[in-house]
Amino acid sequence: MKLTASLFWKRALPYFLIAPGVIFVGLILIYPMISGIISSFFTQHSLTASDRTFAGLEHYRALFSDSIFTGAFWNTLIWTVGVVVGQYLVGLAVALLLNEDIPGRGIFRSLILIPWIVPMIAAGLTWKWIYSSQFGILNYVLMKLGIISGPIDWLGDSTYALYSVLAVSVWKGIPFVAVVLLAGLQSIDREMYEAANISGANLWQRFWYITLPSLKGVSLVIVTLTIIWSFNQFDLVYLMTKGGPSNSTQLIPVYSYLNAFNFFKMNYAAAISTIGVLMLSVFAIFYLKKNKED
Repeated sequence: MKLTASLFWKRALPYFLIAPGVIFVGLILIYPMISGIISSFFTQHSLTASDRTFAGLEHYRALFSDSIFTGAFWNTLIWTVGVVVGQYLVGLAVALLLNEDIPGRGIFRSLILIPWIVPMIAAGLTWKWIYSSQFGILNYVLMKLGIISGPIDWLGDSTYALYSVLAVSVWKGIPFVAVVLLAGLQSIDREMYEAANISGANLWQRFWYITLPSLKGVSLVIVTLTIIWSFNQFDLVYLMTKGGPSNSTQLIPVYSYLNAFNFFKMNYAAAISTIGVLMLSVFAIFYLKKNKED
């Protein structure tokens, strides 16, 4: 009997240990997500939870005839691809540089973290001033260099607004990508490079056949995290443009927020968020499949 009880507790202990974490994740993440998905199939008539009627796919049908949502959908794809590619390429370049034995390497490794540790609200407001058409330093420098003839309204012109905010997001995320890739670079066996040198491989060949394959695992993690973070990014866009001008920087998270708290269309906002969850789920399935293959 004692042996049975001992065996039971031995097997049950891991589940008891992870139970608080599972409950916390369930209450904070899973329950609100399921509640939001269910809400998207109803129409709320008042603040009373029971005062609602079943709407079926009505909100989803309205979404696909909503030109603002269609624009937000494509903006979100452009935004996500741009941020992920920009952060990875620049982060990789910075990591390669900081991996070399250059003077002041320790100082540069510390300074590269500055964009990451700056609070998002401070970064957003600072860059709004930098981009200002009247007082911004960016226009001043570009005009002094003769690149532009007059000030550009970077955040007020729909031609530039999305890419201007996108550049800030790339700047903000470079430190994380660079630090993680730098850790990956330092784990590569130096003897592989020495053997390649002896074989006569040039710099590009060493990078293509040794560095990149060795960073495959860490790169997959970085790309996955940056896709999730950039796809769900709300704060920076809302701080800098609130989705304008003319909805040119409207993203799915921003449009969902505006519908919920500006237009008080909670169920419609839930439908928008559900579409976002489905889009991320497709990528998550691809990632899990790829990770399992590797």
